[in-house]
Parts: sequence; C-alpha cells; structure tokens
Amino acid sequence: MKIPAILAMLAALSACAANPAVPASVSVAAPAGAEVEIVRDDAGWQARFRFAEDAPIWAFERSALLRREETPWRPKSWEVATPGVSLVRIGDFDALVADTGTVPREVVIRFRPLAEDIIADYDPAIILSDGSLAIYGGHFNAFPMDSREAVAALREPKEYPTRIALTAAGAPLLFDGQRVTRAEAVGDRYVYVGDVAMAPGDPVATILDPGLPGWISGQLRDFTPSVFRDFEAMMGAHKSSRPMVIASWAGSEFRGASTGGSVSPGLITMRLEGTQLLKETPGALHRMRWFIAHEAAHFWLGQTVGYATPDEAWITEGGADYLAMGAALRANAGFDAVDFLAKARSDCAAALAKGPLADARRRNDQRAYYACGSLFAAAVEVARRPRGKGFADFVRGLIATDKDGKLTAQEWLTAARKFGVPSEQIARIETLRAGMLDAAPVIADLLGD
Repeated sequence: MKIPAILAMLAALSACAANPAVPASVSVAAPAGAEVEIVRDDAGWQARFRFAEDAPIWAFERSALLRREETPWRPKSWEVATPGVSLVRIGDFDALVADTGTVPREVVIRFRPLAEDIIADYDPAIILSDGSLAIYGGHFNAFPMDSREAVAALREPKEYPTRIALTAAGAPLLFDGQRVTRAEAVGDRYVYVGDVAMAPGDPVATILDPGLPGWISGQLRDFTPSVFRDFEAMMGAHKSSRPMVIASWAGSEFRGASTGGSVSPGLITMRLEGTQLLKETPGALHRMRWFIAHEAAHFWLGQTVGYATPDEAWITEGGADYLAMGAALRANAGFDAVDFLAKARSDCAAALAKGPLADARRRNDQRAYYACGSLFAAAVEVARRPRGKGFADFVRGLIATDKDGKLTAQEWLTAARKFGVPSEQIARIETLRAGMLDAAPVIADLLGD
C-alpha cells in the first residue's frame, strides 16, 4: 500500500540475494514437521521457527505481493534476528536462505504487524484504531527446498506439516470462537488479540473498530447476527465454532467509498474507508449488508461444503451470491433482485463467449464464477419453487449428503437432478459450462423466460 520506505527494503532484499549461493544439491529428509511460536514481548512481536530437518532454504507457502506496490510484503514487516540467514525473494516465493550450508534449526524473526492489502491473499494483520489487532497464522507456514533453482521453478507451494501457536504476554485472545490466553494449532486462521464482549447466545462475535462511523457500527451490530441466524434456520448448523466478524476503519482520506475484505476459516473481515461512508446512504448500507451476507453464506457453502477444485468456484461464489440476494430481499423488500439477475446474465454471457467456465480464472475473469454460478443457483430455485423449496434447501441437502465436503461439478449436478431439477435444465447448465459465443438464449431458457 505505500512506496518511499519500500525502496530501501528492496535494496536490502537485493543485498540478501547477493549472498553466497546455496549448494546446488542438498538432500532433504522426509517431512517431520515444524513448529512456530508467535509471541509478543516487551520488545514487540517475534516468531520463533523450529525446523525438524536440515535444508538450505525454507520457502513460505503464502508469498503474495502487496497490491499497491506489487512487491513482497515481508521485507516491510519482518527482520531476521538469527545470524547467517537472509530473507530473499526467489521466483514466486519469499524464503529464508542460509548464507552458507543449511538454515539453523531455530530461526527468530522480529516483525511489525502489517495491515496492508495483499493480492489474492489474507492481510498479514488487521489493526483497529484502538490498537487491538488480529494476526494471520498462515503466513508462517514454510517448506524445505534443496536449491534456489528448484524454488525458482516452482509454480505451486508444497505442503509441509507445521504447528503454529500464539501468545501475547497473557493478553486475552479470541480464537476459534473461544476466549483463550494461548492459541494452539492456529493454521490458516486469524487470532484476535484483545477482549470481546459476547453473550452466550450470540451466533457470531462481532468486533467493531471504535473509529467506525456510528451508523456503520449500529447497522453491523444488528445485521450481522441476524443474517447468521437467518441462514442457520434455512440450512442448519455450519461446521465452524462461533465465527468472528472484524470490521476495521481505514479513515476518510480517500474521497470515495471502499468496502473490502475476505472470509477465512471462522472469520469475516471488513475494511472500510472513505468520505462517502461518513454518513449513511442507501448505497453504502446495501454494499455492507451484501458483503456480510455473501461472506456469511460461505460458512455453509464454502467451509461446511465447498468445491473440489478452484475451476469449480461457481459452486460456492455463485451460490453465496444467490443466498446473499435472498438475505438482501428479507432485509429490504425494495432490493432490486431483477437488476441483480440481469447483471448476472450479461456478465455470465460475456464470460462464456471467451471460453469454458472452468478456465475463467486463467483468463483473470473471476466474476464469471459469481455471475454464472448465481444463475445456476437460480435455476435450482425456479425448478422447485412450485413445491415450496428453494436454493437454501438444496444447500442443506448438499451438507447432509456429501461425505468429504468437497463437491465436483458432476456431484453438484447429480444432486440437482435428485433435488428435482429437470434433465433438460441440467443439460443447459452443462452446455453453458462448456462456453459458447451466444449464451443469452440458453440462459433465458434456463431461467424459464
């Protein structure tokens, strides 16, 4: 998110890369696991890595770039405290590299929590205006490699067993829906450092930045638990313990309005900023409610049952959009569902004219999964509406019957057929998924126009 200081960091990173080369080939033992202890002490935050085997390089599984600078984020946040080890960028990965030989079995990193936007990954930290914060554990997962050349050739990270724990000098933590003073088995999740007031019956722990405009806090405090209760009534229980929602305020320097965020296991994050959010408007209220409803839907369609591969992201993203549309209608009878579906139609048709739906992410067209997937969800509801059933009932059935929680497209279609979607509609979905130059007539037939 910002530039002057990063130039010095990049110079330091280049200097690290100039260290003596790693031996061309060093044997790496079978995975025995690694441990990371994240601690806040009087000097600040540190991460102590304990590796179970010798390797000249430990590369980080998650090595996305800062969105604004498109540069590695770790040099802006991390400092290696262990002599003989450098933090280096190799190909698509940040890595701890031994200056000579192998990386010591124990490496200490001092870090300043960084709350900046990362491309297609979770922010390293979420920092609220009162100083409370949440830290993401997934960025501390690393795997051993035997040469720079091998890392440079990698296109996907390797999985490696890593156990991550976090403490903050006895400060209260909220993790996995529970108040603790030590978070164990953090994995790819956030740990919130700070106390949270929760009533026993709350379906979600809502953490609101004190700096948020009052109207936003009020709306989120009321709407967030209501949408979780709404979805639970329709689809049953999700598999997570009590979820967290963290809404942070980035200030009003930005002249417009920005509402962004993400969902990770057990947590929805929101990052809001801009002068247009200082006072309530129907548009801003709708965007916030939509965001919460879409991400809340992922606790059922995404986390409890999800897709088998990213090529089938339409199952969860389009389905969550359609569930969010229903939540928007229940919260505001004036919500324009016709406009929502019309935009989905045009966006889906435009995407399919470029090729198969499965290849949309390779064309950098993620919108295709949302648009086409919401139309497939609508087709399920249209087919069963005469008998009083809807798409939420279909999702409830998926959760009840799917054994591994990972749906393929064919499993979804088979379940839709069993739910009562006619074979000709299934065939139309198959035709659309394959891509076609003029999808509009088939979409119209799919929705019963």
